Formats: sequence, C-alpha cells, structure tokens
Amino acid sequence: MSELDDVADELYSGPPSDFIAHRDAAAKAARADGDKELAKEISELRKPTVSAWLMNLLVRDDPAFADQVVALGEGLRDAERSLDGAALRELSGQRRALVRSLTARARKLAQPAGQRIGDAVTQELDATLTAALADPQVAREVTSGRLTVAREYAGFGSADTGQSTVPTKTAPPPPKPKKVEEPTKTERPKLTLVKPPVDPEEARRARAEERRQRAIDEAGKAVAAAERVLAEARRAHDDALHLRDQSAAQLERAERAAQEAHQEEDDLVTALAEIRRKLAAAGKAATVADKDVSQAQANLRHDEKEATTAERELQRAERARDAAAARRDEL
Repeated sequence: MSELDDVADELYSGPPSDFIAHRDAAAKAARADGDKELAKEISELRKPTVSAWLMNLLVRDDPAFADQVVALGEGLRDAERSLDGAALRELSGQRRALVRSLTARARKLAQPAGQRIGDAVTQELDATLTAALADPQVAREVTSGRLTVAREYAGFGSADTGQSTVPTKTAPPPPKPKKVEEPTKTERPKLTLVKPPVDPEEARRARAEERRQRAIDEAGKAVAAAERVLAEARRAHDDALHLRDQSAAQLERAERAAQEAHQEEDDLVTALAEIRRKLAAAGKAATVADKDVSQAQANLRHDEKEATTAERELQRAERARDAAAARRDEL
C-alpha cells in the first residue's frame, strides 16, 4: 500500500467535518518532506458527503461487506437475465433486508463521531446501497472505501456493464434464404414448409397475457412497497411505545427523586432550627461564663492584694515579736 493510500484511508475513515483540516495538514507535511507529487495528490482528494462517509465506515467496519454486496448484486442480475421470477423475488427481499440492516448499522457507527444523521442522509445512503447492488461499477466505487458523493441508480431492475438495464425479448432474425438446388435426375426437389400466418385471435390473447403479467408484476411491486411502508410503520410504532415507556419510567424516577429531595430538605430545615436553638443557648451560656470569669479574675486580684497586705503585716508582727523577745532576754 502506498503512502497516498495510507493517507486516503485515514482521511475517508474520519468524520467529514475534520476532512479538510487533516487533508491540508497531510499535504503540508508531504511538501515539507520534499514530495511535491504526493502533496498534489493528497490536495486533490475530495471531501465526502455525510452519506458517502457512512458508506466508507460500513466498508471498513465489516471485511465481508464488499463480498456480500458483489454476490447479491450478481445474483440479482443473473435472476433478471434468466427471468427467474422466484429467485428474483427472494433476492429482492434479501436486498431490502440488507439495505435496512446496513442503514441501521451506519447510524450506530456515526454515533461516536457525534454526527447527526437526518432523513435526507438516510435516503442518500439507501439509494447508494441500492445502486451498488444494481450496478457493478457503482459497487466497485462503494466498496473502495473512498466514496465522496452519494450514488443513485435511475434504471429499472439491475444494471450490468455493457448491457441494457431492462431485459427485453428481441425479434428473431429473418431466416436466411435457402439455396435452391437444381434437381438431378435421381433427386426430387425438396419441399419447403411454409408456416401458416399468425392467428390474430391468438396474437390478441398473447398481448392480453403480457398485459396481465405486467399488471401482476406491478401489483407485486405495489404489495412490496406497501409491506415496506407497513414494516416502517410498525417499527415507528414500536419505537414510539419504547420511548413512551422510557419517558414514563424517567418521570417515575424523577418524581421519586423529587419526593426524597423534599423530605431531605424538611429534615435539614428541622435540624437547622434545632442547631440554631442550641447555638443561641450556647451563646447565652458563653456570655454568662465570660462574666463569671471576669468576676473571678477581679476577686483573685483583690484576694492577692489582701494576701500581700496580710503577708507584710505578718512580717512586721514577727519582727516586733523578735525584738520584744530580744529585749526580754537582755533584762
């Protein structure tokens, strides 16, 4: 695989919103490396549409995707060429199922990139898948993994390269004139059988049968289309019921959470009121205690002064006693 292939695979596997920036950065890097030809080839890579990007994701997600598309497309074309109605109906059903499943798969693959997939993109993806199954050339473009725009097959039935898209019965070539041989003496001239002219009534019945068969085919297509619409309606109904059940469950959870939150709020309000009451009582007690401390400090200072005074009086009394005792001893 060439360096261009590596760059292209990386670009076409990324979201379309990043394509231009990444492509320009890759081209700039190639020019910085001195490879101007590679830079030119990278710059010429076209940004894919959203539906084309989804198709590229499908190709990269499933290695068997390309073989599946090619095999089913060849089966459809073989059935149309052989006018095998039973096989064609079965393969057409497989085609519809494949297109539906791949479209749903593409939606899931686009979710990680955050790409919104609207109805228009879905219709383009459906048309491209249908065209890939009908036309081998489109199938090759689709399975390359580098599709840039949606494809659409406007023919009737399937397409094949170099062949008409509508199988038709061609009139047989006129019979070659037979060479008239001269009769010999021993041979009799050969008689040529001439076909009787076509009965107008028989031709009319044949045309009527063809018209009836076309009407049956058209009715079959109408039934198939109605079945598709019915299937889509059933899916939409099932999706709506599922969303309704999810919404109901979400509402129930939200109501339960709201009830619990309100109960918790009431409990906290009650606890806060009790805390405020205790805080007020503690504040009052602290004020009284502070006063008691101040009074005790004042009392302590007074008592310390009184003790100091008494200490001095005691010392004077002791000195007086000692002096009196000394005088007594002298006498």
